[in-house]
This record gives sequence, structure tokens and C-alpha cells, in this order.
Amino acid sequence: MRPRLTLSSFLFFLILPVALVGQEFPTLATDASAGTGEIQPCEIRGTEVRCGTYRVWEDRTARSGRTIDLAFAVVPAEGQTEPTRDAIVLLPGGPGQALIGAAPGMARRTHFRSRDVLLVDVRGVGRSQGLSCPDFEIDVQDRFGTVFPRQHIQMCRDALAERASLDLYTTNLSVDDIEELRTWLGYEAVNLTGGSYGTRVAQVYMRRHPEAIRTVVLNSVAPVFVLGYVHMAQSLQRSLDLVVTDCLSETECSASHPELREQLDGVLARFARGPVEVEVNGSLVDFTMGDFAYALRGLLYGGAQAVPEIIRLASEGDFDRVSSYYLQRAGWVGGQGGEAGYHFSALCGEDILPLTDAMVEEASEGTFMGDHLIAGYREVCDVWGVTPLPDSFWEPVRSDLPVLIISGEFDPVTPPAWGDAVAEHLPNSVHVVVPGGGHGPGNACTNSLEARLLEDASVAGLDPSCMQSSGGAGG
Repeated sequence: MRPRLTLSSFLFFLILPVALVGQEFPTLATDASAGTGEIQPCEIRGTEVRCGTYRVWEDRTARSGRTIDLAFAVVPAEGQTEPTRDAIVLLPGGPGQALIGAAPGMARRTHFRSRDVLLVDVRGVGRSQGLSCPDFEIDVQDRFGTVFPRQHIQMCRDALAERASLDLYTTNLSVDDIEELRTWLGYEAVNLTGGSYGTRVAQVYMRRHPEAIRTVVLNSVAPVFVLGYVHMAQSLQRSLDLVVTDCLSETECSASHPELREQLDGVLARFARGPVEVEVNGSLVDFTMGDFAYALRGLLYGGAQAVPEIIRLASEGDFDRVSSYYLQRAGWVGGQGGEAGYHFSALCGEDILPLTDAMVEEASEGTFMGDHLIAGYREVCDVWGVTPLPDSFWEPVRSDLPVLIISGEFDPVTPPAWGDAVAEHLPNSVHVVVPGGGHGPGNACTNSLEARLLEDASVAGLDPSCMQSSGGAGG
């Protein structure tokens, strides 16, 4: 198989915790008003940056009640002692990704060194009063057969609602927080770089504050006009089919897995008869088709090279590897750095509440995942209790801003067709597809295109033909 792309640290759709050491963020006075901020030199994992805290209203409309102290970090431009006129602003994936821990990686990205890079943990995430689920004891059996244990979600929702208005952790409000912070920091404009959910944040930013934007990069596009999660079963089906076809067309992979398609068909047929029993942590549990699909979806983000072997093992009755990976992946709710509170508040209002049974049935038909994932999210949103958004939220964003769109060929979450769909409303855009790329792809070609866009603030000089010589490898 062709080499698969590794995921850039800021492009995970599902975020793993990032440990920070040595950081020193300012602490604002308890009686400081919203609009107050401080910034000072600090160190994050050995990298010298500037760390800051900025206070905003939780309810930006009422401008009263609770406040939120946003944590942010600025990676200064190379050789610069004063802030640059425009900054690169990374926009979070997830939803629920903490970004500040990515500061050292951003300092090493060559094409980012000409400008300050601003990383913000948005409201309810990371150091910005993160809304992580408390650590509840959940039996291992309860983690299988459902995406989210209902008891866990109810306890999480009740605990978080005591300290936050869960209606107020949305993309719109996060964008307005960042724009207010940009103004306070004194940057004349921003260069937005978003991955996955961060591309939705970028589109909303383009709609609400177009005058503040200089350039935009959308990597693994989640269109604002698509209720994305209901299509995950179709996207997974497409991605897995491509991986199997690609393996059988490659000499080395096909030699190791000559019966891959038949093996996959056999595994799916086995699950269609009912769950398989696996031993996890000394307990026997039922491992369902939905569990298997959820695990494959995670692997196909950026680890597609492991999928043929997992299918082979499963075809021989060995589900230990894939069930262990499933349990690891399913345990993210409650983890630090991938805050469930923001994740569910944003997705329930923007992707889940507008769904109808007919939409779910149509999008799930003919897929091996079926409605497993979306049913799990709908169950969460039944208890989460957020207010529906106005219909205008899902209108396509139309803009003449210069935009680079990047998609991964094998992306199981945001297929290249979504990049095409967004590009139709952005006449000043260029869309490139990374061969063999998963979710959040990047290589020498995409880096060079991003660098040129930053330099020129125009797509006129972008030449996507470099992708033909890049081989699709890199991260």
C-alpha cells in the first residue's frame, strides 16, 4: 500500500490529551471585568512563547453573569521581538480540541515562521475552563454496544450544568471570542488555518468577521451546510472500500493479503449474525458490528496501513487487537484535552438536533456501520438540552477571500467531495487532494502551497501539480 499520512497535531477530529509542562499563564484578578487580559513570556515543553489570559462573557449577548478566562499562546515569528501585523490563527478540531500544547510543533513548521502563530483554547476547552466529564466509574461491559454509555452522559451533563450554561458553548460564540482577542492583541488581520471541525470554525469566522481575514486554509473540510455526522457511515464505507482496493492493487500488500476483500466480507457476514464474544480486562463482553465499525473508523483517520492485518485476524476469529483498540478509542469521553462538554454542546446544536428519522435512515442504508454512531449522538443530545440554532447557521458561506482547500483521498470523515462542495461557493479557492491521505493530511506539497498563500495572500500562484511528485507521504 502507499504510505499513509500521519496526522498533524492540530488536526485530530477526536483529540487525545496533551500534557503541558513549564507553562506560566497569567491569573486575572477575581474582580477584573470582561475585556481584561494579560500576556507574558513563558515556556511550553521547552519552547519559549508568550502565554496569555483574556476574560470574556460566557453570555456574550447579555454581557452579564459568568465570565470565562480564555487561555492562549503566541509563538513569535522567527527573529521578531514585536508582534507581526497579521497572525496565523489555528482553529481547533474536535470539537473540543485544546490547542496550546501544539505550540512547540508550530514553532518547528518552517512555513509558519514568518508570522506570529496564535493558539487559543476556546471557551470550555483545555485551560479555558475546560468542560471535561468528571471521572465516573463505568463497567467495561457498558462501554460496548453503544458509542456513549447513557448513564455516563447523564452524570456528565448534570455535573457540567452546575458551572456552565451548556447552550453557550457553540461555534458562533467561540469565533466571536477569538475575534475579540485578535482586536485586543492588536493584529490587523488573521490567516486562518483550520482542520476538520476547525474548517467549520473558519467558515463561521468568514461569515461573521470577513474584514479581519487575510487568508484561509481548510484542511479536511466539514461544510457548514452539511449535517456532517449523519454521513459518517457513508464516509467510512467509502474509505474502507478504497483501502481494500488500494491494498489489492499494491504488490506488497496484495501479496500479504490476497483474499482481503473476501476476508472483509466474511467478517461483516459474521457480525450480521450477531455480536462476537471477546475477553477484555478479564471480562467477557459482546463486541458488535457497530463497535467494529467505530474502531475501523478510528484507524482510518491516519492508520489505514493497519487495517488489512486487523481484517485478516478478525477473519480467523481473532478480535483481540481490534476490540482493544475500540476500548481505547471509546474511552475518550471524560479525558482531558478532548472536552466532552464543548464537543456535545457544539455538535448537538449544529449537527444532531436538526436530523429526522428519515434523514438517518437514508444516510445509513447500505452501510455496515448503519446508524450506530448517529444513534449514539442522538441519545446524548436527547439529554444534553441545548437550544436549536436558527436556519441561517447552515447557509453556505460565500466569500472572495483567498482559500486553500486540502482533502485526503482516503479520509473516512470528511471526503474530498465535501471540499469540492465548499469550493463551489469560494470562487477564489484552490482544492488539492492528497493521494493516500487520511484525515488531516499534509506533506511537502501542501506545506509549499500554504507558504505561498501566506506570502502572496492570493491563490493565483498556487500550483497543485507538486502533489504529483510528493508521493502522498508526510505529515
